[in-house]
Amino acid sequence: MFKRISAWFIILGLAAILGACSSNEASDKSKEDASKETKNEEAVATVNGKEILKSDYENSLKSAKATYEQQGIKLDSKTEKEMETGVLDQLINTELVRQSAEAEDISIKQSQVDSELANIKSQFEDDAKYKEALKQNKVTEEELKKQVKQQMVITEYLDGAIGKVTVTEDEVKVIYDQYKAQTESQDQKAEKFETVKAQLEQQAIAQKKNEKVNQLVEDLRKKNEENIKIL
Repeated sequence: MFKRISAWFIILGLAAILGACSSNEASDKSKEDASKETKNEEAVATVNGKEILKSDYENSLKSAKATYEQQGIKLDSKTEKEMETGVLDQLINTELVRQSAEAEDISIKQSQVDSELANIKSQFEDDAKYKEALKQNKVTEEELKKQVKQQMVITEYLDGAIGKVTVTEDEVKVIYDQYKAQTESQDQKAEKFETVKAQLEQQAIAQKKNEKVNQLVEDLRKKNEENIKIL
C-alpha cells in the first residue's frame, strides 16, 4: 500500500520551502564544493538512478518532527517509526513527480518566481526576520529561488495532469453536514450553509485534488517500482 501524500507533499509553504532546499541546489559560487561533498555523501534511496541524499532525508525528518513539537504533540516510538518511513516515501514521491514534470519541459518565467518569492518574504515581520530564517536553514536566497521555481514547475505539472476539478453542491453539503455535526457537538451554533458555502466549496475542491494527486503518485510508483531502490 503506497503512502498517501501529506499536506506538505507539494512544498509551497514557507517553512517547507526553506526546510527542503537540497544540497544539490547549490549556488553558482559554491557549486563545485557542493559537488565534491555530495559525491561522497550517503544516499538513502535512488529513483530512476537519482539519489535521495541522507542529509535531505534527515532535514525533512527534522522538519516533520518540529511540526509535531510546535503543536505540543509528543511522539511515541511507533509514531516516530511511521514518520521515518513516511518521510522517505514523501521524498520518493516528490522525486517521481519532479522527474515527470521535468520530462514535460514546463517553463516558468522569472517574473513568476520573483512574485512567489515576494509572497514568501511578506510572511515575515521584516527583512531581518526573513534573512534570519534563511540563515537558520543554511540556504541562500539564490538556492531558495531555485527551490521555489522547482515547486512551481511541479505544481503546474500536477494541475495539468489532474485537470480542472469541480464539485457538486451535494458534495459541498456533505462537508457542511460534517462541520455542522462537529460544531453542535461542542455546544456551538453552526453557520448557515449559504454563509460558509464558498469556503466549504474550496475545501471540497482541495480534497478532490488531493485524491487525484494521490492516484497519480500511486500510478507513478507502480510504473517505476523496479527503479526505486531503498538503500
